[in-house]
Amino acid sequence: MNNKFLEQSKAILRRRGYKLTGPRLAILDYMAREKGHPDVQGIYGGLRSSCPGIGMATVYRTVDLLVYLGILRALVLKNSQIRYEPNRPGDHHHHLVCKGCGDISEFGSCNFKSIADEIEEVTRFEIEEHTLEVYGYCPDCLAG
Repeated sequence: MNNKFLEQSKAILRRRGYKLTGPRLAILDYMAREKGHPDVQGIYGGLRSSCPGIGMATVYRTVDLLVYLGILRALVLKNSQIRYEPNRPGDHHHHLVCKGCGDISEFGSCNFKSIADEIEEVTRFEIEEHTLEVYGYCPDCLAG
């Protein structure tokens, strides 16, 4: 799955006329391996040992570009914090956000399609995609 994401991402960059620079490849590789939903500071911190010359401004610009190209997906959370994840076609899931520790978990069950047709009929709004973030407390925070 990681190699597929990397190859698709490289193809998008080439097709859109962008070079495969060291920082771009490092960020793509990091995001392909990352299991969580890091913010820009987390991405920067994760790259410091493998890419010591990379600067925070480069990470910001590169992440913005990758979101613009649809390679990464930005999760804008309720507290205006932005986290990132790979935008893998066909990987439709939603997020559980813990208000205690900030952990983000994914869940794939989605019954939205069952009401989307009704929403479109009533509002005459054509739905192309949707996201869902659910806020509460994870089991660890509830136990503590």
